Amino acid sequence: MYLFRLIYYSKNAIVGSQDPHFRADLKNILERAKTNNMANGVTGALLFNQTYFAQVLEGDRKAVTETFCRIAADPRHTDHVILEARPIARRRFSDWSMCFVGQPVAEEIHRRYCISNEFLPMKMSAESLLGFMEELIQAAPQAVRTNRPKVQTAHIPRPKAHV
Repeated sequence: MYLFRLIYYSKNAIVGSQDPHFRADLKNILERAKTNNMANGVTGALLFNQTYFAQVLEGDRKAVTETFCRIAADPRHTDHVILEARPIARRRFSDWSMCFVGQPVAEEIHRRYCISNEFLPMKMSAESLLGFMEELIQAAPQAVRTNRPKVQTAHIPRPKAHV
């Protein structure tokens, strides 16, 4: 296995974000992510602000790809944009099968990474979104820390030398 990271954002398609059913849908998304990610050794973080979802998925390439395909097929969000999909040497979210930050935590962190008052993932690079999510999680006492999955160490295949 070698480690792989996929970072994407998508638009919320759940009608009535203030509706009680919305909270149930969001809870369902988180519970399903936790269960699936634990079973597949996928770690990551999810950020949501009523309009957009942004997510980092880390793990075996096949597991991350299959996870993203399930997410992309979910009608509760649309317009998926992949910001990054690449091999990595280490996980940045190894303690979370899914960490969720659902509201702005620190205005200072937001100002460092976002160019407007609103969270607009399409205006961010993969690296800035990754840094933003890491800092929010570290600063967020209400971040939902889920069970830690069994994580294997990274193996990145090295290209063979031509002799």
